[in-house]
Amino acid sequence: MSRIPQVRALCTRVRRPVTTLFVGSLMIVPAQMYQWQPQLLAQQTAAEPAEAAPVETPSGVELLARSAVHDAWRAKVLERERKRVSLQFANEFRISLDLAHEIHLAALHEKVDPEIAFRLVRAESRFRAAAVSPVGALGLTQLMPSTASWLSPGTSSKQLLDPRTNLRIGFRYLRQLLDQYGDAHLALTAYNRGPGTVDRVLKEGGDPDNGYTDFVLTGDARRHARSLGISP
Repeated sequence: MSRIPQVRALCTRVRRPVTTLFVGSLMIVPAQMYQWQPQLLAQQTAAEPAEAAPVETPSGVELLARSAVHDAWRAKVLERERKRVSLQFANEFRISLDLAHEIHLAALHEKVDPEIAFRLVRAESRFRAAAVSPVGALGLTQLMPSTASWLSPGTSSKQLLDPRTNLRIGFRYLRQLLDQYGDAHLALTAYNRGPGTVDRVLKEGGDPDNGYTDFVLTGDARRHARSLGISP
């Protein structure tokens, strides 16, 4: 299609007045065609795409360097996001940023929803690392030493008063209950009443709910207190 204007121009030049000698016209046509051949060739050459430059394959060292940069960037982004979320929880529950950071990290490490993790600690200990219950449950997540020894053999009662240790083991226990029951309400009830009691009540056709789940998720302890015989 790019040659059509040139062909038309060539035809116009060939159409001479009737007085033009026929022999002359025959000589003009080849001359014009030879004259235009270099121009056509130049246009064809310009229209043809240039050869693509060879693509250099990055070396193994370059790939490792790029991967390291990407990993470092990703780690910074994740750390910034963790700090932002920890600050939100710290403000919501009115606790220190350091404690919020520890709870958040432990929840992520044990694959527990951080929202449930914070509410569990609030219900169990009111965020007091040195809390000890009348039956001997210890720390932020109020773990019994026997339960902690089963989940993490060799853990002492003194270690359970360390926030990081207590949170990791407590959330690990909750994660196991979530996997066992496949239901957050039953898992939280079992965390409070014990899985043996929950299983027995369910087997008998009863409802093991004692208000503890409401206490954890909403902060409303009235129904749970009544189930324990305590005036709210």
